[in-house]
Amino acid sequence: MRNQRTYPIHFWALFWLLFLLQMAAAFWFCLQKEGFHYDEYYSYYSSNVTYGLGPGDGEWKTGAQIRDEFMVLPGQQFRFADVVRMQSYDVHPPLYYLLLHTICSLTPGVFSKWSGLGLNLALFAVSYLLLAWAAWMMGKRKKETVLAACLLYGCSGAVYSGVVLVRMYLLLGLWILLFTCLHLRALEKRKWGPGFYLSAMAVTYVGFLTHYYFVVYLFFAGAALECYFFFQREASQGGGRWRPKWRECFLYGFSLGMGMLLAVCSYPACLGHIFRGYRGVEAMGAFFDLNNTAGRLSFFLHLLNRYAFGSMLPILILLLFLLGLTGVALNKRRKTDNEHIVAEKDSYFWERHRLRLFPAIAVVGYFAVVAKTALLAAESANRYQIPVYGLLFVLTVELTLSLARRLCLFGIEPGKALLFLTRATVLLVAIGQLVGLCRGNVLFLYREDRENIIFAKQNQEEAVMYYYNPDLRWMVWDDS
Repeated sequence: MRNQRTYPIHFWALFWLLFLLQMAAAFWFCLQKEGFHYDEYYSYYSSNVTYGLGPGDGEWKTGAQIRDEFMVLPGQQFRFADVVRMQSYDVHPPLYYLLLHTICSLTPGVFSKWSGLGLNLALFAVSYLLLAWAAWMMGKRKKETVLAACLLYGCSGAVYSGVVLVRMYLLLGLWILLFTCLHLRALEKRKWGPGFYLSAMAVTYVGFLTHYYFVVYLFFAGAALECYFFFQREASQGGGRWRPKWRECFLYGFSLGMGMLLAVCSYPACLGHIFRGYRGVEAMGAFFDLNNTAGRLSFFLHLLNRYAFGSMLPILILLLFLLGLTGVALNKRRKTDNEHIVAEKDSYFWERHRLRLFPAIAVVGYFAVVAKTALLAAESANRYQIPVYGLLFVLTVELTLSLARRLCLFGIEPGKALLFLTRATVLLVAIGQLVGLCRGNVLFLYREDRENIIFAKQNQEEAVMYYYNPDLRWMVWDDS
C-alpha cells in the first residue's frame, strides 16, 4: 500500500505558494486599515494606560496627555501587573492584553496600528498551519482536504476581518485549533498518555485566560471525547463488546478541570466577570431567553453566509443535498461498492467517524451557544464566531468529499469523479468569497476615517470642547 504520509513536491510547492499569497493578502488588508473600532482603542488603552484620565467638567487636557494613554512610555515597559489589574476592572481575561503590552513595550513612546496588526499577522500564520494540520488529520492525510480547506480559509472576508481587528479573537481561534489538533492526533493514534493530558490542561489554561468563550468550545469538545471514552468498544468492529474506559474518562476530565482551576486561581477576577459583570449577566439573560433563539440564529447565519462563505452558503447546501440524494439512489442500484465503503460498513459508527464527529460537535455547539449569548453589534458581531470558521471550512470540505465518494457519474472512474466534484464545489465557494472581498466583506478597516485623521492632524493645535454623557465616562478610551 502506498505510504500516504509522503506528499509529492508539487503539493508542498502549491501549499507554500498558497500560504504566501494569503499572507500577502492579509498584509494588504492591514495596509488598508485607517481607523479603529472603539473596542480596539480599548485594547491599546487597557494594555498601556498611563494616567487613567477621565472626563471632567471644565478640565483641559493636552493632546500629549491623551496620546500617552494609548502607548507605553519610556521607562514604563513590561508593567504586566498593571495590565492584569486593568483587565480586572473590565470583563475580559488578560492574556491577549499582556501580549499586546509586550509588543508595545518594544517600541516605547510610539502608537502604531502595526503593534496590534503585527501580532495578528503572526497569529494568522500559526493558525493557518494549525488548520492545515487539522485538515491533514481529519481528511486522513488527503492533500485535497488540506489545500481546499486552506484555500477557503484564506479567501474568507470573515477571517481577514479578524486579522485587521486588534482584539483577542484571532488568538482565541488559535487556541481552539491547537486544542482540536491535539485531540485529533490522540484520536487518530488512540493513545492517551501523559503528554496528551498535560497539553490539554495547558491549552485549557491559556484558552480560558484569552476569552471566556473558550469554555463553550471546551464544554462540547470535552463532552464529545468523554462520550467516546464511555461508549468505547473492545474492538473497532461493530460486534465488539461495550466497555467504558473509566480511567481515560477520569484522567481527561481531571486534566481539563485542573486547567480551569489553575486559570481561576491565576485570575480570580474571572468569577466576577462571568457571574456578576455586565457582559456575563447579559449573556446569561440572552441564553435563557427562548424568544430570541430564531432571530439570533438567523442573524449569525446571515453573517456566516455573507462574510465566511461569500453569500454562497445556500448554493453550497443545495449542492450537498443533491450529492447526498444522488449517492443514496446510486448506492441502492450498485451491486458492488467501493472498497473503503465496504470496510466502513463493518465498523463501529463513532469509531469510524471519530475524527470528524469530535470537531463537528464542538463547532456546532460553539456556534449555537455564541449565537445565543453574543453581543448583537451589527456586522461587528462577526468577530465572536471567527474562531471556529477555520474548522467549519475543513468540515465543509470533508462533507463534500464524503458525499462525492459515493458517486460514479456517467461511467467516470470514482476517483476522478470525486476529485472533479470536490474541486468544482470548493472553487465555486472560493469565487464567491473573492467576489465578496472585492465588494467590501472585510470589516474593521474604517477607510472613511482617513479624512477625519487628516483634518485632525491639520488642526492639532486647536482646542476642542467635548460634550460627554456622564453615565458613560467609563468609556474614556472611546472619548479620547
